[in-house]
Amino acid sequence: MPKYALVERERKFLISPDNININGLPYKHITDHYIRNTAIRFRMVTDGSGTTYKLTKKTPLNTTGEQQITTIYLSREEYLLLNSFECVAVEKTRYLVAAGPLVIGLDRYTNLSEELWIAEIEFATQVEMNNFQMPLTYIREVTTSPEFNGFELAKRFQKDN
Repeated sequence: MPKYALVERERKFLISPDNININGLPYKHITDHYIRNTAIRFRMVTDGSGTTYKLTKKTPLNTTGEQQITTIYLSREEYLLLNSFECVAVEKTRYLVAAGPLVIGLDRYTNLSEELWIAEIEFATQVEMNNFQMPLTYIREVTTSPEFNGFELAKRFQKDN
């Protein structure tokens, strides 16, 4: 593993909108830009404490649900400069649900004809990830489904640049 990379352990679940109550949940607005033909994403996150900008590269590892992730924080000017790349951009709202010591991120994607909810949970260890029992009602787990990775969801729900 490269010096500045970390292992990200994550599971994802497709959630029915009928099973979601977002009243009173903390949330953040996220705009992701996926640079075409790369594993690179740059992101703007806005919540009650302000706006953060990040540049991230994710590389799948051989084990299910694990990726190598490298992230650096950007200034607003650096973030805007990256917009010169050919990207697919998507906006989503992430609601945060406490689940014991873990936090479930409920990502809401919408466009004119469709609404999609994905629950994402990150774990500190492989054992914790493998033993996790999803407390929310879900349709199916989509951790390994390519059509539910960030870039594919961005293409499906992309915003006009």
